[in-house]
Amino acid sequence: MKRYIVQFLLVLSFVFVLAACGETEDTAEGSEVETGKKYELRLGTVISEPHPWADMAKYFAEEVEKQTDGNVTVAIHANGSLGNDETMIEELRIGTVDFIIGGAQNAAAFVPQYQIFGISYLFEDMNHFEKAISHDSPLYDYFKTEYENRSLGMKLLSIAGGGTRYLSNNKGEIATPADLDGIKMRIPSSPIESEIWSALGALPTSLAWNELYSAVQTGVVNSFESTLSGYTGSKLNEVAPYVSLTEHLYMATHFSMSEATYNKLPAEYNEIIEKVAIEASELGTKRGIELDQQLLEELETLGVTTTEVDKQAFIDILTPLHGKLAEDSEATELLGIVRDLKD
Repeated sequence: MKRYIVQFLLVLSFVFVLAACGETEDTAEGSEVETGKKYELRLGTVISEPHPWADMAKYFAEEVEKQTDGNVTVAIHANGSLGNDETMIEELRIGTVDFIIGGAQNAAAFVPQYQIFGISYLFEDMNHFEKAISHDSPLYDYFKTEYENRSLGMKLLSIAGGGTRYLSNNKGEIATPADLDGIKMRIPSSPIESEIWSALGALPTSLAWNELYSAVQTGVVNSFESTLSGYTGSKLNEVAPYVSLTEHLYMATHFSMSEATYNKLPAEYNEIIEKVAIEASELGTKRGIELDQQLLEELETLGVTTTEVDKQAFIDILTPLHGKLAEDSEATELLGIVRDLKD
């Protein structure tokens, strides 16, 4: 009797082994099938064309679809149709939006150190800025790690440029800090920018980008700062026809992805996405420079008055604030990284 029981148990064990092997083969086959699955993803941004972010988004969508043989498609939702930056980031964190291309300072509520890109006259020139935002720079590594440390539910794919930022208004020509005295100014949701423009005499108000046109039109604010592509793309020249060539900032752009989306995609698709996002950011930086040159030449035909400024007067007021502003935004370490990259 014992012999039969032993034989029965041996047969039963053999059956379980065969079942396990079959399950392993099915799982492997399932992984292969998963690779061929169709994924329809959404990318949000607040701007309208022409704009470097639009070029980035278009390149990214086309290349990802091409390199995944059509298995991953990316629908672009521009002009704030998915909400403002902070709304889209919240959606990104829960996985209802898959990608965002947005201003780094507008993500400061989630990553305070992004405010460092709001420190005026921090970078010596465009070469210094491009070196800092490169995907192989220590500054980029810092932000990528910060996303992970904060458990934000999103991944940083790349940091891009997007053009030089200038001051615009609907009151008249502004050439010196004294001309800003009492001017109501729109700023993004970055606390240090309030301190910067207050130091220059303006009265800052935080507003979402897609609220800016009506805010200037109705006198809620009189001035704002932006790239020329943002300025003309949103037709702000219609309500604020004065541009001061302050060149106080270089536009910093974050290209971020939902961690939930990343986790559901096959590894080979994520590799393609990460590679193409870096390429798209390099394109965005390049297009920002090109659009600056092109749009500066077109402003006069749009009825815009451009004003050369006493840039040194602005620098003399703002440079002594760099250390405090970095400390306030938890970015003292980053300030050191940026300064080390000057050489």
